[in-house]
Parts: sequence; structure tokens; C-alpha cells
Amino acid sequence: MKHTFLFLASLAALSACNSSPKEEGPDVVFDPNVRYSQRIIDSRINDFYCNTKQVGLSVFDQEGNLLKEGACPDNLKFDYVVGLVTKAVIEAADYYHDQPFARPWFYTVQDYANRFAESVPTVGKSLDDLNASKMYATIYDLTAPGAAFADIADSATHTLAYEAMQKAAIGLADVNTSFSIKPEVSKELAGGWYHKGSYPNQMWCDGQYMGPALLAQLKRYGFGIDGREDYFNITRQFDLTWHKLWNADEQLLLHAFSADPKGEKAQCWADPETGVSAEYWGRACGWYFLALVDVIENMPTDMRRPSTVSTIADGVEDQRTRLKLYLEALARGLAARQDAETGCWYQLLAHDGSFTADTYKGEKYEPLSNYLESSATAIFTAAYLKAIRLGLLDKETYMPVAERAYQGFVNRFVKRLPDGSLTLIDCCASAGLGNKTDRDGSAEYYLLGEDVTRVTTYTEGKVLGAFILAAVEYERSH
Repeated sequence: MKHTFLFLASLAALSACNSSPKEEGPDVVFDPNVRYSQRIIDSRINDFYCNTKQVGLSVFDQEGNLLKEGACPDNLKFDYVVGLVTKAVIEAADYYHDQPFARPWFYTVQDYANRFAESVPTVGKSLDDLNASKMYATIYDLTAPGAAFADIADSATHTLAYEAMQKAAIGLADVNTSFSIKPEVSKELAGGWYHKGSYPNQMWCDGQYMGPALLAQLKRYGFGIDGREDYFNITRQFDLTWHKLWNADEQLLLHAFSADPKGEKAQCWADPETGVSAEYWGRACGWYFLALVDVIENMPTDMRRPSTVSTIADGVEDQRTRLKLYLEALARGLAARQDAETGCWYQLLAHDGSFTADTYKGEKYEPLSNYLESSATAIFTAAYLKAIRLGLLDKETYMPVAERAYQGFVNRFVKRLPDGSLTLIDCCASAGLGNKTDRDGSAEYYLLGEDVTRVTTYTEGKVLGAFILAAVEYERSH
């Protein structure tokens, strides 16, 4: 009944948008009767961006007939951003599997997933690339005999999804062997997974969503690296990053650390003594937050081993309990940083909108102020809502935070185009701490850096995928 009500309400809203978009204008005001997951998927699945490259996924009708090829098909590849979008869309199709409008979504994701199943990396050079394989778990579930889309799926889809997960596990095994911190670099931090092979001895907050959260998902399907030891390895990634990056005074996580800050490949952003970066970047904290929720969801209840590094969970041997302590602490810290007026979060979490940068690396720029950022807001919203649904966070405490965030997101970041479709704005296109001298990790970098762009004219895939996840979680709870 809830699905039917929302479906009819969203059809009415869509009809209104299409009938007089010019009169309504670009601003969207939150409407509790509109299913925003459906509106944004149908608006943008065919045309979004990966950083600065335009891409899109093919669109099908309810019978699986191709209606329209995705934008710029030559740009489409097996990629973290497209993988995030397809993961979000297939999870929306899973939740709404009994509704006819979800069938085209399945066909869209199946088309992309099957086309690139052979592209899942079996080497561990990039946790980002491996993360794109997360969509295959839901595809595998939905195409099993008797499952929701088994009767309409391509005959090869179920097998290809299984093989893709198998490849991803091989890739993670290579990360664990070839792209992890070695004892000779740091005995204390040994075993931590590099964010990328080209960033040796570096661990990033966002990498915990890309790597250990993927391994936790794969364990549900019998794939892994070293049996039950994998669960301890997963928790160790969070122990190490929490140990190095959590600031108890700020109640936030710094973006990254280097285990070898004085070595041959020392980074300009890494403090030479501690190895940590200087700032608290919204999206990085967001991926870490959602990763904790996803990992705890998949962590068995009988895993006990003490941590070898000091954290707020000292003395706690149970793995789920330790991870939950991290989750609760980060939830408190992020709630304290939520903008009271809009319900959203800033690009630089430790600053508000009064922070302005006009100089970076000795060069003058047009002044740019810290801004409310859409991808971080969407990820935080999805994580709060999912954690509440799973009973990992207190509903009475955090549902008001999540609801303000979701409604604030729609009011602040969702815009209506002249054709009646929706777009999302104010996403940070990219930010990183790699082997480039112009990425120093300062507050100024996250506003003025060469690769850091505040997107205002198109929908970036990272906010698109994150908002679909948030919207589906919101719709599940209301």
C-alpha cells in the first residue's frame, strides 16, 4: 500500500513538472509524497558525469527493449563512479522489485554489468576500481532461480555476477599481499591497505568503503582471502585508520595518513612527524561512516580479538562491538557539525561558511567560501538512515538528524531543469592526496585545488549514487 501511494503521488508530481516547468522554476521544495529515488533515477541515469567526463547508462522499457543509449558511450568504462551509480540503482530496483517502474532499472544495470564483467580487476592497484564490483552481489541475488528478476534476466547474468565477485576477491587478495604496509615500514601499522598502488603506504578514510567494506560483502557469498581471518583483517583496517585519523577534540576523522612520511616518497600533505593530513573532508568522512554501517551489517557475532593499536575501543575484543563504538562516535561528531539552518554539511567539516580561501600555493584566486556540499550530505543521510534501520544507532536520537538532512538535501541541492527532469548540484567533483605537489591537503586545497571543482552545472555521479542510496533508505523508513 505504501508503494502504491508513493507511486501515484510521484506520478502526479512528475505530471505537474512536465506540464509547466517554466512556471514552477528551478527550485524544488521537499514533498513527503514524492518518491525522489524514482525521479532522480529516471531523470539522470542516461546522462551524468564522472568528474569532468560525461557518461550515461542505456535506458530500456519494461520489456527490456532499448530506448536510448547512454550519453557519450565512448567514455563508459568499469569505474568507481559508474559502479556507485549502478550499485545504488540495482538496490533501488531490489526494494521496488514488485513495481513495474523498477524493471527498466534492472535492465539498465544488467546491461552495464554484463558488458564490463570481464573488466573487474584481479590486481590490487586501486581500491576505487575494485569498489565498482559491489553491484554484482545484488544482481546475483535478484537473478537466482525464483528471485525477483530471474525470469527476465539474460541467461548469462547470474553466472557473470558470480564470476565478477570471484574476480573482485582475487583483486582484494592482491591488495592484501602486494599493496599493504609492510612491517619494515611500520610494525605498528603493518597490514594496512594502500588506497592505490601508486600511493604506497597511504591509507585514506574513503578507502575503507572501497576495500574492507567490499570484502565484508563478498564474505556473504563465500568469497574472501583467508577464511575467518578476513573478518579480523577487515576490522584491522578500521583500527589502523581510527588510531591515526580520529581527532577526539574535533570528533572527526582526518582524510588520510602516510605510514612513511619521511621516506623516499614522502608526501607534501603528510605531517613529517605523525604522517597525517591536515583537514576533515566531508566526502571522505562520509564513505568511512557508511563503510562502518555496511561492515557491521556483515560482521559475524562471534569474532573476538584485541586490537594492536590504541583507539577509543581499547580492551574491546568483540569485532562488531569495536566497530559499533567507532560508528557511534562518528555519528555524534557529524551530528554536531550539521548546519542548523539547512540540515546539510559543509565541504570542510571543521569550518562553516565564513571560511574563505583566496590564496593557494602562493597564487592568488578569486575568493571562494566553504560551501554546503551535496555528496557528503547524501552519504551521511544514507548512513544514518541505514544504521537506524539496522538498529545500530538510536532512532530517537538520530532520526531527526537524518530527516533534517534528507529534506535539506532536496531543498538545497535538487533543481528542476526546463524539461521537467531533475539535476543535483554543489558536488565536489574530486579531491585527493596523491603524488602531486599541488595536493597539499590544506583547507585551501579543498576549495582551490586544481582538481577540486564545485559542480553547479551538471549532475556528478558520486552525488547521484549517494542520493539514490539515501532516498531509498528514506523511503524504506517512511
